[in-house]
Amino acid sequence: MELIQLKEVTKEFQKHKVLEEVSITIDEGDIFGVIGESGSGKTTLLNLITGFIEPTVGEVQYYSKITQGPKDLNKNLDKIKKYIGFTPQHNSFYHKLTVVENLMHFGQLYGIPKETLINNIKSLLSFTSLMDERHKLAEHLSGGMQKRLDISCSLVHKPKILVLDEPTADLDPILQKEILWLLREANKQGVTIVIASHHLDSIEQICNKVAIIHKGKVYSHGLIDEVKKPFLKDYFTINLRPGESKEKIIAVLKNLPIQKIVDEGSRLVIYPQDIQKTVTGLLGFIKQENLYLHDMDMRKPSLHEIFEKIVSIK
Repeated sequence: MELIQLKEVTKEFQKHKVLEEVSITIDEGDIFGVIGESGSGKTTLLNLITGFIEPTVGEVQYYSKITQGPKDLNKNLDKIKKYIGFTPQHNSFYHKLTVVENLMHFGQLYGIPKETLINNIKSLLSFTSLMDERHKLAEHLSGGMQKRLDISCSLVHKPKILVLDEPTADLDPILQKEILWLLREANKQGVTIVIASHHLDSIEQICNKVAIIHKGKVYSHGLIDEVKKPFLKDYFTINLRPGESKEKIIAVLKNLPIQKIVDEGSRLVIYPQDIQKTVTGLLGFIKQENLYLHDMDMRKPSLHEIFEKIVSIK
């Protein structure tokens, strides 16, 4: 089911288009990644999704059982904002308050009844491993614990969607892994996640969908495998060691659905018409003839490689 939909959204600041004709859909249960270069419009997109800013053109729609169909997010923000949590890139909690005091403060902003809020805080402290730190001033927490507090403040009102801007920035690899685990667990509990990050390996690990922003436009979006499809190699390679039966391999390849074979000596480059049939047929022949194949490269491009290709487009 759709949760947030941007329909041909353009956002201008002082007649400068930061985003142009953006149309994306975030479904309930998604972990949706937003990637792009600095200044590409990532944060602007997050601010549109949370209702912090309004589109210059187009509409941001919010769907839920409560709203009984799609509603304009900005026109109905008073009713809808309680379903949205936001964690900015830089800490938004109060450094001179304790962990519990911060959570109480942000919970009260949403008008949560005191008893419900206390129960929410207990659950969050356990969930984010902040229970032992609950009476510490926020400024005395480690960087990882401060990020956990930031996320806790965004979850204290039990939102349906959590939007995060660079949640793993400035964290070491171990802390990044811990924060990603936390987000996965929140998602398992029914929270839809939207995350902007320049850590593309993390995005690829955690997200099921992604939007790639380039020069103010969404260049590609959808399921990660679908986004990768146009960038899949139209060939695969076989790296041969001395003594391997190159002639036999070439002979069998010629009987499979291929366009051409390029013999580079110690390497064969194969351009198949149907890569699955070609590889299946080749592997079947190698097994049947009891041959040895040293190395066959069919690696899919990483999200990082795809991103580099896109941003190189002038």
